[in-house]
Amino acid sequence: MSSMDILLWNCRDAGNDRFKRNLRDIVRLHRPNMIILLETKVELSTMGMYFNQLGFMASTHVDPVGRSGGIWMLWDPSQANVCITEANSQMITTTISRKDYPTWVLSAVYASPNSRMRDEL
Repeated sequence: MSSMDILLWNCRDAGNDRFKRNLRDIVRLHRPNMIILLETKVELSTMGMYFNQLGFMASTHVDPVGRSGGIWMLWDPSQANVCITEANSQMITTTISRKDYPTWVLSAVYASPNSRMRDEL
């Protein structure tokens, strides 16, 4: 089994046609097992079946507050078992396990520009 390839992208707005086209090209070229998108600015539900068509059948997310923030974590469940251990408006923490590999922890963080909220994180 090969290493786990993860794409992390501060996309600064997801869901429009340009984003979809660019992500499709990146996935086709690099074939990541997991995608983490930050500052999505839209709710994951607006993407419909788009990610399933790319092969990412499992996901967890933190929706943006208004048009600020948002974290999406998407993966192929045949490649890894991802267990969400904590999530809030600024981060998602998971435990990832794969056959023949040690279990490890991954946190995707998008800290608020508000210093008080950032301090809470």
